[in-house]
Amino acid sequence: MGSVAKGVSGFRSDERAARYLQLYDRTVEENWPVEHDELDLPSRFGITHVRVSGTGQGVPLLLVHPTTGSSAGWYPLIDTLCAERRVYTPDTIGGAGRSVHTAPIATGADLATWLDEVLDGLELGRVHLMGYSEGGWIAASQAAGSNRPERLASLALIEPAGAITAVPARFLAGMVLRGMRVMLSRDKPAAVRRFNRWMNGDVELTDAQVELIETAMGSFQQRLPTPSPLSDEQLRAITAPTLLVLGADSRLHDAAAVRDRAQMLLPDVTVDMIADTGHGVGFQHPQQVAARLLVHARAHEPQH
Repeated sequence: MGSVAKGVSGFRSDERAARYLQLYDRTVEENWPVEHDELDLPSRFGITHVRVSGTGQGVPLLLVHPTTGSSAGWYPLIDTLCAERRVYTPDTIGGAGRSVHTAPIATGADLATWLDEVLDGLELGRVHLMGYSEGGWIAASQAAGSNRPERLASLALIEPAGAITAVPARFLAGMVLRGMRVMLSRDKPAAVRRFNRWMNGDVELTDAQVELIETAMGSFQQRLPTPSPLSDEQLRAITAPTLLVLGADSRLHDAAAVRDRAQMLLPDVTVDMIADTGHGVGFQHPQQVAARLLVHARAHEPQH
């Protein structure tokens, strides 16, 4: 821990790391609704922490979380998903969580390599890969660039940040401005809640979630590449049957433009545009989204 190495994400001090991880563990203990195991897997970029939940049959699910959280944030969907499948939820390398980042990650291709190595470490021959927000960009990058495309039984992208179309500069500026307001606010919990409502819509955060986010924003330096749209060639290379879930009112992008480019370039895509929702669609309607993910997985289960 301690000081953060050049090009590598990490906490600003051992004390701040200890506080964050204490809150992280409490969040899992209080909110994760099913029994689970914890694994730590080596890769060329560091150690990846993975939570393994559920005992369901069929091809398992692997979920890649948004940038502002960790795998602990998946808990509203996990009960529904684990009722049918075994579910793997890694903490993205280079993000706040229990993974330990040790070597620089410069490109989306590096993150795709990291995810390939996680799948190798888990010894998963086939998987339904699902990513939300930045996790959607990482999942799409892996699907486009993996040297083992046959490993993906299907792909699901929930509000994929920057994967299909660029994130507008005004949105990025808004994130920076509101992040600064959080750090300068005398009432940080209220500022975190305002930031979340602006970002995700009517998603209510628990006090524990607010404290976890606040602690990460104040103590963690993230050094990961900014999501950028996959090229036409990369999108055409995604052969896995793809479900694209979009919030019609998302601030992250023009949802209709994302839908249109995806339908033009992805070989096999189904788009669900959910009305009256924003970027937080997965947490505004967790049971609905989880059930839709399972329908997609069932429809593309390999036949033996």
